[in-house]
Amino acid sequence: MTDAPVEVEIKLTGPARVLKAALADLGRGEQKMTDVVSVYHDTADDRLWRKGFTFRLRDKGGEHILTLKREGQGELARGEWETALDAPAADPGLLPAGAPRGELGVILPEELSERHRTVVRRTKKIVEFGGAVLECSLDAGRIEAGDRRMPVGELELELLKGEPRAVLAAAEMLLSKHALALEPRSKAARGMELAGGAPPAWRKARKPELGPGDTVNRAIARILGETATQIMANIPAAADGRDPEGVHQLRVALRRLRSAFKVFGKAIGAEAERLDERARPVLKALGPARDLDVFLAETLPPVAAAHGEARGLKLLTEAAEARQAAAYAAVRELCAGRELSRLIVKVMLLAEDMAGPGDLSEPLPAFAARVLDKRFRKARKKGRDFETMPTAQRHEVRIAVKKFRYALDFFQSLYPDDSIGPFRESLRALQDDLGRMNDATVAEGLAENLAAGQPEAMVGAALVKGWYTHRLKAVEPHMIAAWNDFRAAAPFWRD
Repeated sequence: MTDAPVEVEIKLTGPARVLKAALADLGRGEQKMTDVVSVYHDTADDRLWRKGFTFRLRDKGGEHILTLKREGQGELARGEWETALDAPAADPGLLPAGAPRGELGVILPEELSERHRTVVRRTKKIVEFGGAVLECSLDAGRIEAGDRRMPVGELELELLKGEPRAVLAAAEMLLSKHALALEPRSKAARGMELAGGAPPAWRKARKPELGPGDTVNRAIARILGETATQIMANIPAAADGRDPEGVHQLRVALRRLRSAFKVFGKAIGAEAERLDERARPVLKALGPARDLDVFLAETLPPVAAAHGEARGLKLLTEAAEARQAAAYAAVRELCAGRELSRLIVKVMLLAEDMAGPGDLSEPLPAFAARVLDKRFRKARKKGRDFETMPTAQRHEVRIAVKKFRYALDFFQSLYPDDSIGPFRESLRALQDDLGRMNDATVAEGLAENLAAGQPEAMVGAALVKGWYTHRLKAVEPHMIAAWNDFRAAAPFWRD
């Protein structure tokens, strides 16, 4: 939490009748219905949005409210500054005294214009849940941007009083009973996507900020919280499918989560294994879409460029595109389903539970060094005789190196950049080469599978296989050198 006013909320989406039933399940409370029109303003070059803010003028039953919010990607808590006005005016100068004006810079009212708006009928009630007070708002309506429209149907749970855990517990209760899913994006984010015709933004992992004085439990809480946020933030981009980075980053986030459960399993307890079991099939379900994205965007183009208009490659492309469409249909079903949402909420609840004082007997730097030592030893052991081992064994090395990389990412803020930098460079070079090896293996297997039963397509598969066999031979000396550099690197965490 910061000193700024903070809004803590979570949104659920689903069919209107299910949302209505979910609102009823939150308990008794006087329901009020209001028509709410929220107009979002920005400069012509979207200066506020690019700085991470939304600026909104809301008409709620004749009441005018000016609001500045700090945008996020998947975060439950956001900075919020608002003031009631006697008359509507989209003027940043009317924001309350605590608003971060320095971050906004100089923005004159005449520079602002409407970018999009939401028009909803809001059914609201205030309930007590889990020792907290929640404002529960069911919104039904639309987002408008010019002549474009997007429907809105969501249940928003906002914390008025108490601990954030109560919002998560309420969401988990509703997800366990109803066919709902998390809505990671604010209405502002969806409005900007609608106005610009852009795909939803994806999010990379962010470094957990840890310090030597943190307990192991607090470190776990921050790592799990950031990982759950990354998973949630990438759901819209993955489901949309226009940018393949969405599925990729969702898979990365899930891998990081599973790695965290392996690293911290003993400290977490049985819940780590239970949640890991939930994460495994979700990660597996995303594999086909990612493999086909790489195949179409990275694997086939250089082969096609070298072999011109080869009929076999065209047939492979057509088969891959058809299968890609089916794979993304499965991704959309997964993202809209409640199992993925329940996994995220359960991880966030676990992070809240782990955020307590914890065991002070082992300093975090000592714990981190022990974990990194163990992962580093395992990776080097897997890579014995790397120069002569077959590709299948090198894939095991790749997995061990990746697990070490995730552990290093978790703890990197404990170490100065000048000590970790050179080590990360050798690790990155090795991972790049091992990644190329994996892409080549997947490409060969996928090409054969796509071409099965089609003689002309089998010719295309043979071209793909030949191309990547040659490529692997070219990469081989560099990959061996990268392995030797990694194996010989000094473990900086022991200093």
